[in-house]
Amino acid sequence: MDDLLNIASKTMEGFNPATDSVDDFEKLPDGEYNCLLEDVTARKSEKGTNWVSFKFSVMEGEYANRLIFVNFYFTEKTMARSVKAISKLAYDFGYELPLEAFSSYETLAETLNGLAGNQAIVKQTTSKNDFTNYTVTPIE
Repeated sequence: MDDLLNIASKTMEGFNPATDSVDDFEKLPDGEYNCLLEDVTARKSEKGTNWVSFKFSVMEGEYANRLIFVNFYFTEKTMARSVKAISKLAYDFGYELPLEAFSSYETLAETLNGLAGNQAIVKQTTSKNDFTNYTVTPIE
């Protein structure tokens, strides 16, 4: 408990719960990061959009232990592209994704979780309209 008290004391220095944000998440700068694939989850937005999220953790350097989420959205417009992109990513990791994996978003995420523990270089770039793009290259 002493550790918790020490952490809370340091955390609360200069923090005003009435006006300060709880989240201090800042986007990583564009670049290439040596990452570990932690897990894959199925998610659904409040508006009903399904997506599959690949959670990577940066393994080294200044941003070690920071997280990168590579998301594939399943809207009417992006459905076919997401299916192809996920299949290609699995293939690049050395895994042929069976068609049955697409029986539900949860099944897809559970199947893809078999890839957890693999390393990849995740390249992050930001477009002119401030949209973040990712390229994932598995490390063999």
